[in-house]
Amino acid sequence: MSNLTTTTSAVFIPEKWSTDVIRAREAKLVMAKIVKRFDSDATDGDTIHVPNISHLVANEKVQGVDVSFQAPTESEITINLDQHYECSFKLEDIVKVQSKYDLNSEYTRETGYALAKQIDGTLTALATGFSQTTGTYNTAITTDVILDAIQLLDDADVPEDDRHFVMKPKTKRDIIDIATYISNDFVNGKPVESGKLGSIYGVDAHMTTQIVKSGNNTNNMLFHRDALALAVQKDVTTNSDYATASIAHIVVTDSLWGVKELRDDHGVLVKS
Repeated sequence: MSNLTTTTSAVFIPEKWSTDVIRAREAKLVMAKIVKRFDSDATDGDTIHVPNISHLVANEKVQGVDVSFQAPTESEITINLDQHYECSFKLEDIVKVQSKYDLNSEYTRETGYALAKQIDGTLTALATGFSQTTGTYNTAITTDVILDAIQLLDDADVPEDDRHFVMKPKTKRDIIDIATYISNDFVNGKPVESGKLGSIYGVDAHMTTQIVKSGNNTNNMLFHRDALALAVQKDVTTNSDYATASIAHIVVTDSLWGVKELRDDHGVLVKS
């Protein structure tokens, strides 16, 4: 006499779908928060002009001789508002009705993340524009490399507050491997815990996969906030509509911004 097995009774055994979903992992987005923002100047137009003010010099006053009037010819930095990106999808009604999941909400969230990630990417791409560099490509970072980068900012009279060191995960691993940074003298008197970096010699440390890597060449960045500029003319904006002919919901998200290196001597490309 045959047995009733899972094969013979397969039509009675349901397959279950989880109420949860596995979302794609997101990169840490840090750049937009730590650079100089010009959003208030980007209300209209396609270019922002930022004039420079030069130092004047002190001249010794000679008796009986008129003072020397100074009139430096100034320059400017222009920020072109030319970064226009979109992220969109069309969700057919049949999927929306039959799906167990709120796909409209899930993918709308993804469109916002995609654009925020793109903004950060345009900023990290500016690293190779810094004329000041320390370190060597495809070589583990050392204490001297970090100190040399900090000294370059010090030599340029860059303010000590609002300095940031943005690095790739591999660079973070190299730093943790340096004995100095696992001692009690590091990070405000505390050792590194669970690989979390607070500050390095007074410079706020950030780790992100957004740092540009070409082959084995990693372009980490140590800079003051004023080194880089971001002007968001149109913040991440989502619009939705219903396409009758397609019987589908349309979601379109876009953003418009511009980025620029603002002060070259306020930033250092830290190679590793």
